[in-house]
Amino acid sequence: MITKNNILLYLATIATAVLLLACTSNIDTDYNNKFDFTQVKSYGIFPRESKFTELQRMSDFQRNRIELAIENQMDSQNFEYKNFEQADVIVTYFLVGTSLGELQTYNKGVMACLACSQKEQATLNAGIRRSMLVIDILDSDKKRSVFRGFIKVNIKEKNTSEENQAETVQAVKEILSQFPPIQ
Repeated sequence: MITKNNILLYLATIATAVLLLACTSNIDTDYNNKFDFTQVKSYGIFPRESKFTELQRMSDFQRNRIELAIENQMDSQNFEYKNFEQADVIVTYFLVGTSLGELQTYNKGVMACLACSQKEQATLNAGIRRSMLVIDILDSDKKRSVFRGFIKVNIKEKNTSEENQAETVQAVKEILSQFPPIQ
């Protein structure tokens, strides 16, 4: 028998399912299964005057927003911040704007794919699109990516600063919550 309560319960269930699907992010991660992540206790970030910062075009404001979110998330996961030269790993990031070509330059900079052919670059970047945040974690000895995560971010000029900050923090949190990977 169809009652008003049954209909309301049915509609509430559908609404909840729709909301859950809308809030589900499409995070993608990959890692080097030969790297011993159990030894990672500390992390660092390249300084502003390093060659790394030349790999991406972004304002100091954007850098601050991303780096603060990285520091807060890594600290919440009990990783100790150290100078990048003393850290076990180095956290790097790339905000994909309108050009995926810049991503290839970044990939070479973080050694995500050494001497990759165009086809291999295409495979490496297969899931990465415009308006995505890419976070790489580099082995501090080899300066080579051992973990990569990426997710779509809704950072827009029309958003308020607080909205863009919240979007950045959430994206960083979702990516880094996958680190270290379960091996």
